[in-house]
Amino acid sequence: MKINVGFLVAYDYDLLKISIPLVYAQANTITLALDMNRQTWSGNTFNIEPSFFSWIKAYDVDNKITIYEDDFFDATITAMENETRERNMLSKKMGEGICIQIDADEYFVDFKGFTNYLRQHKKKLSRQRPIQICSFMVDVYKILDNGILYCPSKTNYYLGTTKPNYIRGRKNKNQEKWYVPFISIHQSWSRDEKELKFKLDNWGHKEDFDVDTFFEFWKSIDKDNYKNHTHFHPFDKAEWPTLEYIEGKDFNEVVKNFKSEQVSKSLVFGKNIAQQLKFLFKLK
Repeated sequence: MKINVGFLVAYDYDLLKISIPLVYAQANTITLALDMNRQTWSGNTFNIEPSFFSWIKAYDVDNKITIYEDDFFDATITAMENETRERNMLSKKMGEGICIQIDADEYFVDFKGFTNYLRQHKKKLSRQRPIQICSFMVDVYKILDNGILYCPSKTNYYLGTTKPNYIRGRKNKNQEKWYVPFISIHQSWSRDEKELKFKLDNWGHKEDFDVDTFFEFWKSIDKDNYKNHTHFHPFDKAEWPTLEYIEGKDFNEVVKNFKSEQVSKSLVFGKNIAQQLKFLFKLK
């Protein structure tokens, strides 16, 4: 069973130096999707330093990485529609196998354990009916001098599929969700101010909230006052109700500190039972 990983390359490309090594050893192939005109989904431009391509060449000792350049910006559609379009185009380049798409700012905590888990369930993943693989994510809110502020709530997200057919972001059409007990650390808003503002202005969800208001609130939060606030998510109050602090001089250290984090077995079991029942009735 081939496990193929795809990454989207844009203005935050330098974060791939963290996210790629976390999956490199276990991935069969890694495909990097890069707009040939260096445009975002909103049509803004970005630059990539030549040193990044030098790093890819030096790091890719097993010749697993392919850079796929194409025109991923269509001015006639929205930023979210452009994202979905790019993901579908990328999936076709990734080839046969399990399609795992990861963003540059998503750091998989135990990719070896995850790939072993997929192979243990090879029979399920080999069925004709497509499966949407869902994992869990911890969102980092802000980088501080010697640690990070993050939301302790583990939110589920679309990670992979046996048959790509994206209709919005990484969500696939009419696929049963299969939840797996693994965690990614989402760097999310934890950038410097310039990088975060650029991300917000070009994000697929930018129409869902007031970008400037959220940005000013984010700038005001620090280690001394974060406990005085609630509801930190830009447009979904239920997602980031509180924050917690964890030490770590860089994200490699933060990832190691999350090794002991577990996803509740009852949570995973309950979500999977609900999906099985939902699709059982759909088939009747």
